[in-house]
Amino acid sequence: MEFRVLGPIDVREQGRDITPSAPKQRQVLALLMAKANHRVSVPALLSEVWDGEPPRTATTALQTYIGAIRKTLAAGTGTSVRDIADHRLVTDGNGYVLRLDHDEWDRPRFERLVLQARDLLDKREAHTATDTLGEALAMWRGTPFCNVRHGSRLTVQARVLNEAHLAACEARIDALLLCRRFQEAVGEAVALVDEHPYHENLHTQLMRALYASGRRATALEVYQSLHRRMTDDLGIPPSPSTTTLHHVMLQDSPDQRYLAAAGAGALR
Repeated sequence: MEFRVLGPIDVREQGRDITPSAPKQRQVLALLMAKANHRVSVPALLSEVWDGEPPRTATTALQTYIGAIRKTLAAGTGTSVRDIADHRLVTDGNGYVLRLDHDEWDRPRFERLVLQARDLLDKREAHTATDTLGEALAMWRGTPFCNVRHGSRLTVQARVLNEAHLAACEARIDALLLCRRFQEAVGEAVALVDEHPYHENLHTQLMRALYASGRRATALEVYQSLHRRMTDDLGIPPSPSTTTLHHVMLQDSPDQRYLAAAGAGALR
């Protein structure tokens, strides 16, 4: 089986979608998938499904949902409900554990690739790091859990995954800059800046990519836009490293362009 959370949740068996269709079953399964290989307590599941106000019949209803999920997984894989209950969706005290191997679950595969890429970047093996991050990001199919109603716990889990995705995107832009693939870096940074208008590092990455590719005026416009937004809306100026990059661009020293692409630390 394959369990995927990097986008809409789904469960697949040899390419066939066997995800439960009932909304509350899907929500229960989503939280179990988000916390795979860890026990999720009955109170946590009840709070998630009923927004912290479960009715008196909630525990019985939850047991029904768990039973239905087990039946769906058993039918989809040609195994018995007992086998699913013993080895896959297991009762553990006052809770349940969804047991997944790492090769069945997209999240640890993504995290492993990102760790490999960061190690490659530390070794300045930027070309291989860029490809590895591209492979990791290609696993994403959209917003995590977007086909499931969110309670408080799934909201947190979705935020964690979204932050991991954004960090991987930033790392890939850094890798592209180190490879001097400036136009690709511009393309990826522009889209992210539009989605995250107050994210300073994304703006500095875009500035570096534009400046290093010879588009100094546009890079300065990005700085001015960021400066206005931060001072007007947040009441704070850009950080010293961003200001340093701005000064370098104003001076327009030709020997600084590659250093600008290499990162703010190279300018100090």
